[in-house]
Amino acid sequence: MSIAIAAEALLLSLCQTSFGASDITIAAIPTGRLYVVGTTERPHQQVVLDGQFQTESDEAGEFQYELIYHPARCIVSALIDGKAYEAVVSNCGQQGPATTSRSPTSPSRTGSPSTTCAPAARA
Repeated sequence: MSIAIAAEALLLSLCQTSFGASDITIAAIPTGRLYVVGTTERPHQQVVLDGQFQTESDEAGEFQYELIYHPARCIVSALIDGKAYEAVVSNCGQQGPATTSRSPTSPSRTGSPSTTCAPAARA
């Protein structure tokens, strides 16, 4: 998603003035930051993102986050009025499993496979 598209989508979502159902309208990582924009049914409702980031919707029932945060599964969840709303985050690469050591068959730092040489047998 380009910055222009993200900005346009953000602008469109912020221009809505009618109250509707609570939802996440944008969830994206366009520039290394997570942007989440959404609406609540009523103004000034508490919103908790992924159980750790809190905000409150404004007079129009809109909320937004801009965070340096990478959700591990590329899905965010907003708890609004006791109900969870989920959205897939665009431009999010799912993190792979953490490894602590390299296997003997993995490439070395120079890109060539690591090998073990035994001394040559004498005849």
